[in-house]
Amino acid sequence: MTLGEQTLEHLNQFDDFKRSIKHMADLGCGNGAHIEYWANMRDLNEDGEPGRYLDITCHGLDFNCEQIEPQRSNIRYKNHDLNTDNPMTPVPVDVVWCHDVMQYIYSPVEFLGRVNRAMTLGGMLYLSVPSTINVVHHMFKNYTPPGHVNTFTSTQLLYLLGLNGFDIKDFYLQKRKYEDIIQVVVYKERDPLPYDTTWYAMTDMDIVSDNMREIIMRNGILEDQGLVTTWLDGTVQDYRWHT
Repeated sequence: MTLGEQTLEHLNQFDDFKRSIKHMADLGCGNGAHIEYWANMRDLNEDGEPGRYLDITCHGLDFNCEQIEPQRSNIRYKNHDLNTDNPMTPVPVDVVWCHDVMQYIYSPVEFLGRVNRAMTLGGMLYLSVPSTINVVHHMFKNYTPPGHVNTFTSTQLLYLLGLNGFDIKDFYLQKRKYEDIIQVVVYKERDPLPYDTTWYAMTDMDIVSDNMREIIMRNGILEDQGLVTTWLDGTVQDYRWHT
């Protein structure tokens, strides 16, 4: 099971969350595997058995995805260039699923602004992106696959999300040791900030976590040394010991 599939399984356990979703969007939906998971989400009966289908309206966006035959009537595919086309969806969505996509985006900070505008207030954004640097056999290793115009660090990703109005005070982030993937779950809290907003300004606005505030006030920047985050399953990620 991939990390993305594991995350879907975790999210599927939150019944109130699932029931609150009317529309979701899968940005870069590929062959439609993940969007079908959302489209097939079901409520749970009192006995714990699967109940009625929630019939979340699911919008899949990608190059040439309209050729995919939807497996359920609540799936809508739309050919879309995520670098240039607007708007993303015909209605604001409650969930944006963006798995293994943002490395292909020319301007991630502007892309996240467009994502913000496509979402309802309080809506959930899931991102999975490649990490810039990994430690393999106690040696730093970095690499660039063809087509990847961006890679990311955990601290950079938090900055981009904070600039674009997502909650970086109460969020989930996972970068496991020796793995080249960063996963993050955040919620839309406000409209985007000016893109020259500093870490100090975000601290003054009280929109960063206490852990992040401590690092910023001590160093003037956010760095991974001292950063501690949690993931959906409750595991704690302590980045003092790995990148």
